Amino acid sequence: MSVHASIRFAPPRALMRGLLVIVFVCGLLFGLGLLGPESRERSMGGLLMGFVHAVSITVAGGLFLAVLRLSNARWATALRRLPEALAASLPVLGFLALILIGGVPLLYDWSHESHVLGDPILEGKSDYLNWFAFGVRSIVFFLVWTWLMRGMVAHSRRQDADGDARHRAAMFKYAACFMPVLAVTYSLASVDWVESLEPHWFSTAFALVTLSGAACSALAACVLLGLWLRKRGELRRAFTDDHLDDLGKITIGFALFWGYIWFCQYMLVWYTNMPEETPYYALRLNGGWGHVAKLCILLCWAVPFFVLMPKRARRSAAVMGRVAVVVLVGQATHWYWLIGPVVIGEHPAFGMWDLAPVVGSLALLAWGVLRRLSEAPIVPLRDPALEESLHYHC
Repeated sequence: MSVHASIRFAPPRALMRGLLVIVFVCGLLFGLGLLGPESRERSMGGLLMGFVHAVSITVAGGLFLAVLRLSNARWATALRRLPEALAASLPVLGFLALILIGGVPLLYDWSHESHVLGDPILEGKSDYLNWFAFGVRSIVFFLVWTWLMRGMVAHSRRQDADGDARHRAAMFKYAACFMPVLAVTYSLASVDWVESLEPHWFSTAFALVTLSGAACSALAACVLLGLWLRKRGELRRAFTDDHLDDLGKITIGFALFWGYIWFCQYMLVWYTNMPEETPYYALRLNGGWGHVAKLCILLCWAVPFFVLMPKRARRSAAVMGRVAVVVLVGQATHWYWLIGPVVIGEHPAFGMWDLAPVVGSLALLAWGVLRRLSEAPIVPLRDPALEESLHYHC
């Protein structure tokens, strides 16, 4: 085992304090926004945007971790702590889920009896779309995701202590359970938290659009975190250009898949031209939101797909870092495009009440990720595939 394999990460205290200050200030602005009759809906909408973006990154970190384990991807063993830190940070966001549950009446029409009565569609969905069921499902999602992802992370860390091969088998079992459970629960969560903002509209591809975007965000977060740790020294020899190259290839794949599913959903609505489906895109492709849609396509698909095509670009820390930032901003913009038209109206706008909860949610996630990353050695010490990963060449 290489000597650098035992390095532990210590987050800079100034950075951790700065993140907490950002969370506090943004939380204060969010609270002030809730007091205003004209700003409370915008503030809660901003919280929803930040919440789903942050939660999706953590859950997709668990997805990445599960895929690596189920596929026995030995090349990424040295980088496993990165998705583990994302996955283990989900409980930090639990308080935001409780706030969202409490703010249901500010966002969702189906929570108001006056909107449901006399509407046959909402009346037919009322057994599923109601405040109590929404809250119960949200809590269950968090508990199930936390349990399964914590199981994978816990056995990975226990392997550092005793090197017992049974931990690999346990991680495999948790990963095998997590994949189908995630497919069902994330689909329901995307319907509950975002799609039900417009309860008359539905799409069977919606969960795939959001999950593929979440995977792009998690990969981008891992790239940025890994490059930062390599620059600091903790992953200087563990995170090589070959690893970076492979992460770039995977980023291209998920960006392409996101673009494909996004277009498929739009194309199905466009050519069927059904009156119960077209208003969704009519709102989002007019009044300025059409420019936001084009920006989403540019940032989420075109930039990562075309920029990372050359191998030289994928092996460049500067290029990969910039593309990762573009992807994270692009996916945040996509959440804005999905949620904003309902909360803001026909014309896009972005102010303090929208921005503060988003920044606060992401700062809280960053604090949680750095905290989790410091709880274990920066690479899996006794994983039998570690040496192979440290000397990996693609």
